[in-house]
This record gives sequence, C-alpha cells and structure tokens, in this order.
Amino acid sequence: MMTQAIALGFGLYMIAAGIALVATPDRGRAMLRDLRESAGLSFVCGVLVFFIGAVLLTAHHKIDTPLETIVTILAAITLLEGFIFLAIGSSFMRLLNPLVTGQFIRAWGILALGVGAVLTYVGLGWH
Repeated sequence: MMTQAIALGFGLYMIAAGIALVATPDRGRAMLRDLRESAGLSFVCGVLVFFIGAVLLTAHHKIDTPLETIVTILAAITLLEGFIFLAIGSSFMRLLNPLVTGQFIRAWGILALGVGAVLTYVGLGWH
C-alpha cells in the first residue's frame, strides 16, 4: 500500500512537471537559470529535496517487487539530487548549460509525462 501511494505521489508530481515543461519551456529555462545564478535558492532547494528523499528512503527501502524497486530507486535519486544541490548546486547547474534548450526541456517534459502516467496508473492500483 505504501509503495503504491509513493508511486502515485511521484507519478502526479511528474505529470505536473511534465505539463509545465512541455507547455512553457521558457519557464523551465528561467527556473534552471535561477537555480544556476542563486546560490541561496540552490541551497534551499537542496535542503528540501535532500530531506524529502531521506524521508522517502527511510520509510521505503524495499526491493522485493519491481514497483518496490522502482520506488526505492526514485527515493534514492531524490536524496542524491538533494545532496548534489547542497554540495555543488550552482556549479552543477552550470554543467547542464549546454543541455538547457527549448527542445531538451520539452523532451524532458515528455519523458516525465510518460513515466508519470505509468507511475500514476500503477499507484492507483490499475494494473
């Protein structure tokens, strides 16, 4: 039950983010620029993402089924993303500069929509 609830949460998050990235890639580019240029914003985002990942990974670290494994990996990735933002946030964002184009942002949004739809479907128990 917890695994499905976390999958649903990740899925809905990814759908919302995917819609935003596909519909308004300029907004996505502006958010990435803000993260790159503001050490404070990058650090605060890192703290939030790190603790969300830590709580998820503490509550859910199972790998007995494919869905449990996917949810555990997503929680670990969230924790790692937060760690990276805390440790080298603005510098990390500068490394991504060449990728931050409208096409890349839209493609990332489409990927997020697809993965989010699958996680939402499974999270709602429709499998």
